[in-house]
Amino acid sequence: MKTKFGCCLILGSFVPQSSGESVEMEKVEQLRDGLQLLKENGYDFAELTVQFLTQLSEEEFHEAKQVIQQTSLNIPVCNSFIPPQLKIVGPNVSITDLDDYLDLAMRRVHEIGGEQIIFGSGGARTIPDGFSQTQAYEQIKQFLCRCETYSAKYGITVAIEPLNKTESNIINTVKEAMSLAEEVNLPHIKVLADSYHMDLEKESFTILKQAIKDEWLAHVHISDRDRRFPGEINGEEAMDFSKLFRVLQEAKYKGLISAECNAASLVDVSALSLRFVKNTWSSVEGGLANVQSN
Repeated sequence: MKTKFGCCLILGSFVPQSSGESVEMEKVEQLRDGLQLLKENGYDFAELTVQFLTQLSEEEFHEAKQVIQQTSLNIPVCNSFIPPQLKIVGPNVSITDLDDYLDLAMRRVHEIGGEQIIFGSGGARTIPDGFSQTQAYEQIKQFLCRCETYSAKYGITVAIEPLNKTESNIINTVKEAMSLAEEVNLPHIKVLADSYHMDLEKESFTILKQAIKDEWLAHVHISDRDRRFPGEINGEEAMDFSKLFRVLQEAKYKGLISAECNAASLVDVSALSLRFVKNTWSSVEGGLANVQSN
């Protein structure tokens, strides 16, 4: 099966805004332009933010769905799940507000054809100063159980994203995310790996072999250091994506791979980056084929 490469679309970062239209209508236009750009650049799919979808009125969401239906580019995955003000941990968690949001978010992701949501949401899950880490961990487990209810309803997988310690003070590695997924052991709760966070946490890519073997790894994000596009920088400053791709291929990873990079570089760099990614993936694939044939 051919590996599919997509790109995260962070709206509002690269499309000029005109002053004569509403912000929401501008977002729909940005969606149309962004999807067209990724299609022209050769990506297999796009990855939107959940917050983009949930911030639209029903009328605006209907228009956004029409835009999506008019493009051949699928949107199987969405990220930026829970807004920072909607707390998952700490003393100010509102179960009612979370339930309302989860139902809205998963319904809208489902309606655009989405199948996965990435649970990073550092602002919502970071433990407040002085709050019990043990209690916060239990709150995250409870949150994932609530996710499971709506995931089952709408057919959505939620992938836990490990975030580096500058973005969250809990669940910082793939190993920790796997442990959490194993503890809750829910059908729709899986794990994501992001090369950017793994690099900052100095976590070896080899952990992904176990994640794939145990069927926890549902999605992969790639970006170079400083959230640059793969192939945008060279030499010692650049991450070695051949190492990551070799691990994924050796473990027979069958999922999707998205570039999650600085939106400011999207227009100028994303097409070149995709060629770099595909060439690197093919080179690794060819090398493994040669080894196996020998």
